[in-house]
This record gives sequence, structure tokens and C-alpha cells, in this order.
Amino acid sequence: MAVAVAYARYSSDKQQESSITVQLAAIRNFCKANNIYLSYEYIDEAQTGTSANRKSFQQMVKDAEGRKFDMVIVHRMDRFGRNVDDARYYKKHFRKYGIKVVSAIEGFNDTPEGEFFELMSMGMAELYSKKLSREATAGKIANAKECKVHGGIPLLGYMVKNKHYVVDENEAKAVKIIFDMVLEGHGYTHIRDYLNDNGYRRSDGSKYTSHFYDILRNRKYLGEYIYNRLEQRVGGSRNSKVVRAENEIIRISGGMPQLIDEDTFNKVQQILDARKRKEMAMPRKNRKYLLSGLIRCRSCGNAVCGGKESTRSGIEYAFYRCSRKGAKICTAKGIATDYLDDYVYSLLFEGLLAPNNRQSLVDLVEYAYLSGYDKIREEKEKLHQQLVQLNKQLIELGENNKELIDTPYELTDKYRAILADTDEVNERLDELIDQLKTYPLFNPFVVKKKAQAFYELLKVKEFKSLQKLYHSLIRIIYVDNDKVEVILNLHRLMDVLTPMLLTVQEKRDNVAHKYKASRVRFDIDCIKFAV
Repeated sequence: MAVAVAYARYSSDKQQESSITVQLAAIRNFCKANNIYLSYEYIDEAQTGTSANRKSFQQMVKDAEGRKFDMVIVHRMDRFGRNVDDARYYKKHFRKYGIKVVSAIEGFNDTPEGEFFELMSMGMAELYSKKLSREATAGKIANAKECKVHGGIPLLGYMVKNKHYVVDENEAKAVKIIFDMVLEGHGYTHIRDYLNDNGYRRSDGSKYTSHFYDILRNRKYLGEYIYNRLEQRVGGSRNSKVVRAENEIIRISGGMPQLIDEDTFNKVQQILDARKRKEMAMPRKNRKYLLSGLIRCRSCGNAVCGGKESTRSGIEYAFYRCSRKGAKICTAKGIATDYLDDYVYSLLFEGLLAPNNRQSLVDLVEYAYLSGYDKIREEKEKLHQQLVQLNKQLIELGENNKELIDTPYELTDKYRAILADTDEVNERLDELIDQLKTYPLFNPFVVKKKAQAFYELLKVKEFKSLQKLYHSLIRIIYVDNDKVEVILNLHRLMDVLTPMLLTVQEKRDNVAHKYKASRVRFDIDCIKFAV
């Protein structure tokens, strides 16, 4: 009796998990009818067939080397792959080990004619995939030429109404203030404080931060609608993008409401260019403080820097203090570098990573890990439901508009609009799937092993090694006159990229008096942390 394995896959476009059930049922029936023993089932969920970089598929390729099965059975050949070159390459790979790839319902045989029709089937699958992608892109381009919004959070000063940008009056006032205050010579922190102190808020009610550079550089405030400006960097991550060639970018003057006049915008660009040239001309100082670059002032949000202060007796002491304190703008007190350095060291060495706290640490990491995983899964399920509704709309559009077949312009526009929405949902779904791929099964031994490795590095107490370790394990440290708040990167203790953060708070007076963190126990009930 021949031994076979099944391979099933569904894409993230118009298929759902139920597709796997249908595929496997057909494969099992095929095996039963042909007296074939089905030994294993490889499944890839929400994986495109245009690439062979699929987890279960690649595992099946590796397992073929052991010659433990004679056949790979798929429902249809497009489940094996929608890229003809990849499909033919891997069929040849399996053939090298005496393994055949068989379609359960298409019935291709080993004759030249059978191989020809199989090749045609895979070619049609690849053509369909490329046409689908082209139609989705065409839909997006068509929407862009009508200056429609393509998802995402609207630019500050705008909101979305009927898929077009309209002015958000409250935010628009803030945008104009930002540009005017830059013209007057104010810095970003001063602008932020002015907006927040005078009651200006974002549309979601949140306060303003001092990240204004991208706002000040954005030509959309001139009323210029821009689409297709960035593209995925070849070989880069999903968020790694580069600017496209100018002839590929859609720019429509007057395509959205103008908030800033051209004269003001151009003068601001000159100021930003001058600042940039000045910054590039300034020599960088060597960092001499262990926690340099990690500390922020909770009172004003500005960076906390290392510096020296002299007493009346002429003795110099090193301090971490808010960079605005020197300008007498911020009233936050400085804190001795020795005290804060010792506290952070003991927090890690005698607290978080200490061998006697190891099990509590494992419990914390597991809790944060599972909480983050569940949130991504919940969003993924909601997007799947949204795809179902979009697919129903496509079906209903075809059934209810048969009379438009001879003049399908209106039908085509609606079809492309729905397809564009579907593509946007799929893009977000792909992002979530990529995140879920970074989640291996939780392994407490990995956490303990990494914790021990960090613990051994802390023992050395070498400046550069400690500084590198701190920048890995610590997200940020907030200091004010009441408390010190250390936000730690728990995900560094696992092989995951999605942030898992642990926030530890301590009274500032304790830290400022050589307080050791060895008494801290990392139990879930007594430590505040956020995922």
C-alpha cells in the first residue's frame, strides 16, 4: 500500500479556514478510493501560493528527504503553488526522492499530455493570482485619482467623510499654530506645551507630543493629495519602505482641503533645512553615562541627560537631570547617577533576573505573552469576518447586476472599490499573520536560559557591556519628583519581536538614597505591567 501525506492551504484573499476542511475531505476520499494510506497532513493557514516560503510546506520539503512517504496529495494543483517556476522546482525536488505530487480531483496522469494539462492548470492559477493583484491595484489607483482615502489614521487636521478628507476644525487650528510657532522660532517642546496648556487635543482626546517634524514636512497641508509615494524595500521588513520614482507617485493639486498657505510652508521648510545643516555640522560628544539615551522626564517629556554639578566646596557630582532644567523651564529635580545606576542594576541583577525570582519571571513572561497573542488573534478573527462580508458583496453585485453585462462601467467601479477594500483588509491581515508567526510555543526553558545569560553578563560589570545590555532590556526610564518608572522589554527573554512590556514603579526618594531593588518580587498581582 502506497503511503502519502496531504498538503492543504488557504489564502488570505477569498478563502477561510473552512476551505481546509473541504480540501482534506476530498484528499481522504481519494486515498480511500485508491487504497492509499494517509500518514500525515501538512496545513498552511492564510498563506499565499505565489511564494514557496510557507512553514508547513517547507517542513514537508525537508521531511521528503527521509523518504517516509511516496506521494504528496493536494486537492488541486493551485494549492501546491500558484507560481509555476516554484511548483515545477519542488515537483522535481520530490521526484528526486521518488515522491509524486498528485491532485485529488484534477486527475492528471504521467503521460506527456497529462503533464501538459497540469502545467496549464498551474499557469492559469498563476495568471488568476496576478490578475487579482492587478485588479486590486487598479481599484486603488482609480480611487486615488478620485482623491479617496485608502485607510489608515488620517493626517492631523483631517478626518474622513464618505472616503474623502475633510477638515477637522479643532485639529486644523493646532496645525496652523504649529507652523506659526516654528516661524516665530519656537522649539517642538515649547509648541507641545503651548498646545496642551491651552486645551488643544487630538480628535481622540489625547494630548500632543513633540513629534512635529513629519507634520511640518508634509505637502498634503498645501492641499496636495499624494498616493503611492512609498514602496516596500526589496528584502526589507514590512515596515521598511523607500520613496518611489516621481513618475509613479500620484499627486493631485487641490485634491484635499488646504490648511497652510504656500508662503508659510516654504518658509518653514527653509527653517527646518537650516536646523538640519546646523545639527550635521555639530560634532557628537562621547556618551559617558551608563543610562544615557534611556531616560525621559515624566514632568515635561524631554530627554534626561547626564551632567555635573559642583557644590560650594568645589566637589563635582554627576547627575541625571532634565535638559530643560538648565533653561529654568522644568522644575524636575536631578538624581545622582550613582544612585540611579545602582537601582537599575539591582532591579535587574537582584530582582528581575535573580535565580531565586526565576519562576515568578517565567509566570510574568507567560502571562504577557499569552495576552498579546490573544489580542492579535481577536483582531485577526474580526478581519476574517470583514472579508466574509466583502466577499458576499462581490457575489451579490454579480447576481443583482446581470443586466449591466453589456455596459459594465458602473458594475466595474463598484467591483474595483470592493476589491480595493478587500486588499486593504488583506494587507492588515498579512501583518497580523506575520506577527503570529513570531510567536513560537511558550517555552519556560527558553525564558530561564535567556535570563541566566543576561544574569551572567551583569556579573561582569563592564561599562560598554552593561550599556548594551540596558539598551536591549530597557525600553525607557521615566523620572519625576515623585517616582522612577522603568519599562522593561520582556520580549527580549523570548524569541518574539512583538513588544511585551513590564512597568516597575518605585518612589524617587527610595532610589535617591541608595535603595536596592532586591526586595522586589515579580509577582503578577503586585507589579503593574502592560502588554
